Order: sequence, then structure tokens, then C-alpha cells
Amino acid sequence: MQSNNDELIQMGNLLKKVRLSKMLTQEELAKLSNISQATIVKYENGLRSISKKSDKVLSEVLGVDSFIKHLDEKNWQILIDLKKYQCINNFSREELSKQLDIEISLLNKFLIKSRPLSKNAVQKITQLLTNDGKEILMDIKQDDGSFKLPIVDKIAMGGRIQEIRKNRGESLEKFGKNFTRPAGKNVVTRWEKGINIPDIERLMNVAYLGKVTVPYLLYGDTFSKMLKNGNKVSKFEKLDPFRMGLRLRKIRRDYRLEREDFGKFFSPPITKWSMDRYENGKDIPNTDRIIQYAYIGKVSLEFLIYGI
Repeated sequence: MQSNNDELIQMGNLLKKVRLSKMLTQEELAKLSNISQATIVKYENGLRSISKKSDKVLSEVLGVDSFIKHLDEKNWQILIDLKKYQCINNFSREELSKQLDIEISLLNKFLIKSRPLSKNAVQKITQLLTNDGKEILMDIKQDDGSFKLPIVDKIAMGGRIQEIRKNRGESLEKFGKNFTRPAGKNVVTRWEKGINIPDIERLMNVAYLGKVTVPYLLYGDTFSKMLKNGNKVSKFEKLDPFRMGLRLRKIRRDYRLEREDFGKFFSPPITKWSMDRYENGKDIPNTDRIIQYAYIGKVSLEFLIYGI
């Protein structure tokens, strides 16, 4: 792959630059590192990848951190993206193994980092994520491969809320009294002007009143159907943080992941400490995270919020 060739050239150029800065010839570096001069020539010309063993020796001799560290970090990011792919598609390890055409025993070693990714494995994973991965997160998958929600245009969102209120023929004050936690006139005004975004409980209320979805309120028509359809809400109920926490915990456990690993699927990532508070009903995720929970868990907001 061209990208691999580019990486080898960059790595070789860095080695050459550091060697020259130390005023060493290739022959002198070969003697100091006990690596053949022919091998060092191949490294510097981008014809051969520096092994971890050689990297350790060369780094010590030349007094640098590492020549291949950025490659290890890139490969780790590939594994993170692969785990996202598995999580979103709810694939078992066996199914993922078939998708990649990599033996499951070898795949397991890659995923637990007991064995470094081979060039062949990197190519297979990259191809899978490039081809099939385009459909993983619809249009909410960003250019860098991360999971991010569409940006909320607060002014447009406020316009949609205002339209719902006016279609109901209600004043700001009357409209605010419809919610499980009534909102004052000034609060509704700030929503409609795009100054504030309602919390998830009140967004559910607004969506119910307007017979639309929460994603529509936040992002407009393009993403109105990004979440699974849920059962219709017959009446407003107050959000129960404890019971919702149990549902959040079930989503994570369905993927057989610990809090720290599961939190990496979110953007921005959720810390283990925050996830613990969510799952134990001590805190409520913000609106962005609630949407991501529903999307990753393939559940409706109605189920996530109310359990219906």
C-alpha cells in the first residue's frame, strides 16, 4: 500500500536525520548498534521497516524516544476503529473473524495486544473499514473515522421548537406548562432564540407535543430517522435516573465491554468514573451522550428514557 511505503520513507528519513545530527556515518552507527550497515541503508531508504528490537537499540544509541512509536499508535487506532465497527454492528468475534478472513485465534491476539498487527492484518482491517465502514454510522461518521454527532444549529433548532408551539396556538407561558418539569416563559424564549438546548427530558416532551423525533428537533430532516423508532409515549413521565442507569448498563454489558473500553466509543470519550455514575443513577448523561447511547445500543429514546 502507498501509505505503508510513505511511512517507511518517513521513518527512514527520520533515522537519517538523527544519525547526521549525531555526526555519525552509517558504518559507525552499524558498529555502535551491532546492526549491519546494509540493514541501516535499507532502513534509511525506506526499503525495510525498523523492527521493535532494532528500534530499541537505535533509539538508545541515538538518544531518541522511538522511530516507530507513531506507527504503533496508528495501529492501535486501527484496532479502536475495528472495535467500534464490531460494536455498532453487534458482531461476535467469530463473525468479525469471517469478515476479515483472519483466524479467530490470531484476531483475539491482535485485539488484546498480545501480538502486534501484521502488515497483512492492517491491510485487511483498513479495507474492511474503508468499504463496509462507510455505512457503519451513516453520515455521522466523521472524516477522521471518529463517532461524532451532527452539529446542532441552535438557531434552526429554536425555529423548529417555535414552529411547534405556534402550531399548537400556545403562548410561551402556556407552552412551558406542558412539560414534566414546567419551563418558565424566559426558558422557552431562550430555546426558541437558540441560546439554550433543552435537556433530554424536555426535548422528549417537545418532540411528543410536535409529533416529531428528538433528532429532528436537534439536527433537522437529514437525521430525523437516525435512531430506532420506539413505542409512542401516551403521557409524560418524569425521568427515573436509577432505572435509566440500569438500561445504560445493559447496553454496555450486551457488548461485553468494561466501562473504560466502552467509553472510548463515544465522542468525546466517557471516563470510567462518569459511566459509573450514569449506570448507578447518580448522574444523567447530557443530550449528546444520550443520543450516542441510543445509537450505539440500537434502542429507541423512548426505551432508553422511559423503558417503554
